Amino acid sequence: MRVWAMAVAVVLAVSGCSGAGETSPPDATVTVEATDEPSPEPTEAEPTQSQQTKPSIEIASLPVGGVPEDGSNCNPISWLAGEIPAGVTIRLGTPSFDPTGVFEVDPSGCRSDAQTCTGLEWTAQNTPQCWVGFQQIAREGTVSLIIPATATCDSQEVCDTLKTLGGSQITLTALPPETPLETPSSG
Repeated sequence: MRVWAMAVAVVLAVSGCSGAGETSPPDATVTVEATDEPSPEPTEAEPTQSQQTKPSIEIASLPVGGVPEDGSNCNPISWLAGEIPAGVTIRLGTPSFDPTGVFEVDPSGCRSDAQTCTGLEWTAQNTPQCWVGFQQIAREGTVSLIIPATATCDSQEVCDTLKTLGGSQITLTALPPETPLETPSSG
């Protein structure tokens, strides 16, 4: 786009007073020159735009599932509730177990290059798998692996729908430790 700059030169001639207090109008000359230089940018700050706040909700337990490989203390986590609606971002929270005191989160249960879940974001276009390492800390009990999240949506109606999708389908059951065989005492 070609921008035209105008240079205006005004020459005023002031004439003296004429007889009855009348003044003659000033003479003016206007000159317009074309240049190839753009007009200067404004120097004042642009007005700030109002922030568009999207609705968001806290989800106590995401609808997730996954089965660890035999003997592994690292559980894969996958979204199980079908397609995530367009315009929704789900930010995963810190995994925990319910009830507490049977298992605890332990990252050393997974390979060092395994994607952790905390802070991971899922969208309609991208739901990468993540892993939660764990260790048993009690002799017995069954727990659910809980992954909380915050969902940001285009509308409150979509956010409300996410609350109805169900929770975790990952359960772990503590196994009693193997007891060593007692050897008969000789005597």
